[in-house]
Amino acid sequence: DLTKQNPLEKKIYFKGEIGSEHYYEPNYIEFKTGKLYKLILINNSDSKHYFTSLQFSKSIFTRKVQISFEGKKLAEIKGNIDEIEVFPNHEIEWWFIPIKTGTFKDLHCKVLDKKTGKTHSQMGMKGNINIK
Repeated sequence: DLTKQNPLEKKIYFKGEIGSEHYYEPNYIEFKTGKLYKLILINNSDSKHYFTSLQFSKSIFTRKVQISFEGKKLAEIKGNIDEIEVFPNHEIEWWFIPIKTGTFKDLHCKVLDKKTGKTHSQMGMKGNINIK
């Protein structure tokens, strides 16, 4: 049972400022098939953000998405996940196992910036994911 492994932890920070810029840090992330990952999505900005990559989501088995607040688990979501939205100054854990290799260049955030009217991806919030 691959879901019983100790997870490898990776973090992606959502950064930026309304009207200025939005970005993922890092904007490139790599995984290996058959390993359990805990991807921590941390929003350190002043607006909500999406983590969306349809190619990536079709190449993994999601064990759960876990939501906690002040160290207390609030919820676990199970099943197929296509995108995750994280509100300002919060974080979410996405537990998954990559099952298909590939390079996915469709990581983006489609939230509209409140000042410019552009999507966050148009303002720089894009990324690449590689599964080996």
